[in-house]
Amino acid sequence: MGNDGDQICCCIGCLKIYNLPCLPTPMPDPDPSTSDPEVDAIGVPIWDGCSKGVTSKNDKKPGKKPSREQCARWQTSLENVLDDPKGAAHFMQFLVGEYCSENYEFWKEIKQLKEDNPSGDKLKKKVKNIYDKYIGESASKQINVNGRLKVAIRDAVDEPYLEMFDEAQKFVIQLMRDGPYRRFIDEDNLQKLQRGGQG
Repeated sequence: MGNDGDQICCCIGCLKIYNLPCLPTPMPDPDPSTSDPEVDAIGVPIWDGCSKGVTSKNDKKPGKKPSREQCARWQTSLENVLDDPKGAAHFMQFLVGEYCSENYEFWKEIKQLKEDNPSGDKLKKKVKNIYDKYIGESASKQINVNGRLKVAIRDAVDEPYLEMFDEAQKFVIQLMRDGPYRRFIDEDNLQKLQRGGQG
């Protein structure tokens, strides 16, 4: 999706606010011959083989400044950011500043949906809410997934199942990895966070 220096974005927000050609068309359907990447316990694809860092008790307080060691872990993989409560909080704050938070919010809601493990009418209601918020044509926080995924999710809304958003969840993780995550782990941004500033 570009060289390391490219400014790549992934969000509908940028398209609306700045009229930027971030992703002018949905990404093509994945090659069916390519197997899905391995995912960890929180649903994050493990493409780089990086292991999670060990967090201290103080690291788990989002209001505290991150340590140098913690920032170094975040630079290793997006997985380490999302698995660290402080990292996730700072990353979310960074995405809001870029008008690009919908992909993370969608990923987090799907993760919570699986943890809650609802069934019956409760599952149907939660799935409909997620669809209306992130996928539908009038979604308030519409994510930029390809047409095939949109149709597959739409067709499953009336008879939902917990795994129906899995492919879209992997899709937005990749978008975040290619765009805002790379800017979030920029040395200048992390140094600002260590000084107590906002990313």
